[in-house]
Amino acid sequence: MQPWAQQTLATALLLGLLLPYDAMADNPQTISYPKFSQRSEYFEKVLALALAKTEQEYGIANLQPFERELSNERLRRYLQDKQYIDVMWSTATKQRNKTLRPVKFDLLQGLGQYRFLLVQAGDSKRFENIKTLRQLRQFSAGSGTYWSDTKVMRYNGIEPVTSVNHSLLPMLAAGRFDYLSRGAHEVWSELAAHTNQFELLDNVVLKYTCRYFFYVNKDNIELAERLEKGLYLALNDGSYNQLFFSESDFKQGWDKLNQLAPASIITLNPP
Repeated sequence: MQPWAQQTLATALLLGLLLPYDAMADNPQTISYPKFSQRSEYFEKVLALALAKTEQEYGIANLQPFERELSNERLRRYLQDKQYIDVMWSTATKQRNKTLRPVKFDLLQGLGQYRFLLVQAGDSKRFENIKTLRQLRQFSAGSGTYWSDTKVMRYNGIEPVTSVNHSLLPMLAAGRFDYLSRGAHEVWSELAAHTNQFELLDNVVLKYTCRYFFYVNKDNIELAERLEKGLYLALNDGSYNQLFFSESDFKQGWDKLNQLAPASIITLNPP
């Protein structure tokens, strides 16, 4: 082969390798996700990290928030029907794993399975002798209507008072129930926002199997594969843990759990 022909072939091969990525760069994918509140910022960062880690293989993706205030149940229906959003995050359940496509990577790295109990300030003495689930059943619980906690509690013989999320803290303050179960990753901001109104029980923590997944539409295999690949790349290179522990609430949650005696943890059976 003549030198000029070899050079032409090499150039053609190089262009063949570059063009697909260039084409993807010129036509970035838009991925819509629900923006719930300030609490969603961590999950947004994780989503962006997973997409960035896979940009070379899949191309550029632009994130677009869907900012309507809707229940998780409504958002899951939108995702199932391919409306408005392409991805969301939620606690993993058998039903959700059937109707949607889960990205099987726990976004909270086990922290979400621990539930601290919020009570009215000054009310913790009533709970100081609680050691077992049977004893805890004597007190009334509050929980969100569509929360996974609610199903788990009922399965374990606790019948909670339920309501929509934003009503629960005022209901606890009004004495509608005795305690509110909150995730070890989320309770700290609520305590900070209601100084001197609520307190955390130090002697009782609930634990049950609970993982947080990204979910996409059942047919969106490529996005699910991309996110899973990106998450594990980030975990392996340390950038995921760096992001995780930069969240003060998460670090505070693990620190608090490490201070507790093992006897403080009451394990609930999954439904």
